[in-house]
Amino acid sequence: MTQIYFGQERIEQAGVQENTNLIVEITTSSQPNIGVDESYVLKVTENKINLKANTTMGALKGFQTLNQIVKVDSNGYFIPVLEINDAPRFKWRGMMVDVARHFLPIELLRKNIDAMAMVKLNVLHLHLSDDEGFRVESKLFPKLHENGSYGNYYTQSQLKELVKYASDRGILIVPEFDLPGHTRSWFAAYPELASAPGPYKPGPRFIFDENASRQELGEAVKSAPTPTIDPSREEVYTFLDQLFGEMVTIFTAPYFHIGADENNGAAWRNNPDIVRFMKRNKLADTHELHSYFVNRLYEIVKKHGRTMIAWQEAFSKSLPKDVMVQAWIPEGAPMEAVPPKEIAESGNSVLISTGFYLDLFLPSHVHYSNPEYLSDVHDNVLGGEAALWSELVDVNSFENRAWPRAAAIAERLWSPVSITDINNMYNRLYALSDDLEANGMDHRLNTRRWLGQLANGTDISAPAVVLETLAPFQGYRRLATIMMMPASLKYETVPLVNLADIVSVDSEMEWKLRTQIQKFLDGDINVKFMLEEQFNEWKDAALKTKEQIKGAPNLKMLETYADRLIRASEIGLLAISASMDDSEKKSSLEELGTMKVRTDAVEIRILDEIEALLSGELKELTTVNKMY
Repeated sequence: MTQIYFGQERIEQAGVQENTNLIVEITTSSQPNIGVDESYVLKVTENKINLKANTTMGALKGFQTLNQIVKVDSNGYFIPVLEINDAPRFKWRGMMVDVARHFLPIELLRKNIDAMAMVKLNVLHLHLSDDEGFRVESKLFPKLHENGSYGNYYTQSQLKELVKYASDRGILIVPEFDLPGHTRSWFAAYPELASAPGPYKPGPRFIFDENASRQELGEAVKSAPTPTIDPSREEVYTFLDQLFGEMVTIFTAPYFHIGADENNGAAWRNNPDIVRFMKRNKLADTHELHSYFVNRLYEIVKKHGRTMIAWQEAFSKSLPKDVMVQAWIPEGAPMEAVPPKEIAESGNSVLISTGFYLDLFLPSHVHYSNPEYLSDVHDNVLGGEAALWSELVDVNSFENRAWPRAAAIAERLWSPVSITDINNMYNRLYALSDDLEANGMDHRLNTRRWLGQLANGTDISAPAVVLETLAPFQGYRRLATIMMMPASLKYETVPLVNLADIVSVDSEMEWKLRTQIQKFLDGDINVKFMLEEQFNEWKDAALKTKEQIKGAPNLKMLETYADRLIRASEIGLLAISASMDDSEKKSSLEELGTMKVRTDAVEIRILDEIEALLSGELKELTTVNKMY
């Protein structure tokens, strides 16, 4: 609440009145669509605000900017005098949300749409089916949601309302039904669609009876015959034609995503009928069969008046040029993929998700500094999408995992390529985080709720301080570990309540600490007091947390980190006191190194900064998009 008042009660078309101080000029009414003019001009004088836009969509973006430029000082809230001429760099600025691995309630999707609108994202891509669940009510094939979701699915009326809700906020909803792999939940309903006989039930893609090794997991990814649709039977295409026809009545956007990723072809090679089909149709291998399947789906999607989108693995020389390809595979990854630049040069439109995977738990500046695919782009690159896969994300952690980091990607897709300053980005990001919370996003509150449960009714202020010094592992190492577990330990109903599930990826505290330490190293002695205060706060909080564990044993998962934080804080205090000789510094650096031994898929985030006080040099922030 700003308590900034305008002279009129509401925006009206009756003309400008004498007391009007907010004027909105729109040339053309418009609905959300890719390529619609989203530019606007916002001019604020001492007594008037004028917002001009060619379309309704542009005006919506201008209003979001108006909300963001409200300032506050000792006299209260105000809007600074300025003029902004703004337009997006990319047409497609999306966010992919996986609701198949872990189901997310419709109310949470509405909150996410509100947040997307705040940062000018214009596409919500819903990953609606996977091995773990088929999440949409089908009236033609009701077994899909009845047998394929364990009761967690969206009704058609819910989704139609969500489409309208998003449209009112300038956002398209694009559905994805992932084929031909990732279809275990489909076969729980209709096993006759599968390349291998059942029975099937929704669940993880890879099923091990006992803990598997990394080698076994790697071999499974390459050669395990995971559930895959049978592309040799005409009945499959009849089924998909009818299903897609039903789905486009729910999702009115002119786009339809078929997935087409991560198919190793093993299930096809193991089926003699499919092998014979390949020979009859002169398909040399399962890659060509995959292309055949994708091209058959293209005809179905086109028949229903939609532009088809598919993941990077779907690209081939035979892919029709009006198919959009979504790139996600980094260079150097163990899987084969045609680079997005080559795809764009071939004539297909491209969406970039490489470098934008939120479930890799990379800090915002890594996503923001994504020059590899967005610095010098082909005209066929329409934009990109943040992506949040939900193997390690559920209803309790979604908001914390998505926000505010998705905003850094939104800015990367909207703003000119020349805007790259990370410090300025973090300034805006943490201000936006406050705005998100004020508008109902619980990315911070859910962490406090979780701590409250662990604390057994005791005060959470000290454990919260300790928790903020922790960060989750970056990359997919933890996911790989979970994938290697027996199936009973990775069902959708297994709660995500480990320490790694609740710690935040970004930390405003760490960013401020880093800034202060750089100033200290540059000779600014005025920050010494602030550093002392911070180190003492950490030490006191860690000591209190250790004492608190006696009455709240569930907090014991913080004990190891509390011990390390106590010692790290002591080293920090000694370092800024300038009382350590070279041998003591060397010993302390070695001690800090031992604290980097990772446990529980969590690490202490502030060790590099404390090391800098000993070495005299702050390490540069890494911008590497690492998957493992």
